[in-house]
Amino acid sequence: MYHLQRALKVPRSHPYKYIDPYFYPDEERRRSNCCTLMISHLVKAIIAILFFIGVIILCLWLFFRPFPVDVYVEAAQLNRFEMFKTTPPYINYNLTTVISLQNPNGFIGIYYDWLEMDSFYEDARFDWTALSTFYQEPKNSTVLKADVGGGTYFWLKSKGVEDFSREENTTGVYSVNLWLYGDVRYRFKWVTTRKRQLSVKCPVKLSVTVPGMPAAAFNRTSCDVIRYWMKA
Repeated sequence: MYHLQRALKVPRSHPYKYIDPYFYPDEERRRSNCCTLMISHLVKAIIAILFFIGVIILCLWLFFRPFPVDVYVEAAQLNRFEMFKTTPPYINYNLTTVISLQNPNGFIGIYYDWLEMDSFYEDARFDWTALSTFYQEPKNSTVLKADVGGGTYFWLKSKGVEDFSREENTTGVYSVNLWLYGDVRYRFKWVTTRKRQLSVKCPVKLSVTVPGMPAAAFNRTSCDVIRYWMKA
């Protein structure tokens, strides 16, 4: 009896307690601890793998992410800009611009699938023109020329009419906003993204060129890229 109690690890304080010979508490506890330990290691391994993959994706994105295109108005000339105070106002205009687009990315090319330039005086558009579509290599610059001219009614608010009259009668310098809109795709090696929206604002100040007189000097103007990664 003593040897049986010793084999089954029965406490001596309970010499007559029934012990199931097929139940081993220490072995069950070891099995439970082993399973818990395996699950804990498995969870830690999964978390470590996910963290490692996330770090790799972040590093690739920081290294290969496209930077916004640099846009400049290289030259602009306003040959005619006169407004008639009708309802709505009527404007005669003739505007010539030269715009450069520079791709600052070292490994990423840009497809310009659609481009147009809109001409605004304050918040009223008076003309627009389509620009050439092309593919731009990394670290490359492209120059585009846009000419608009004619006459049209445009929906200028009363404050805009007053601002036009003031600029016409005082400085003779007009604040014109050139907006560049487009759909672009970015290409890295054999991978090309889906179409993204491109919106660029170029505020310029121009004076009307008097016939027979040299045009006023124009300072190269940097444009503000509003959107370059939003889905089209």
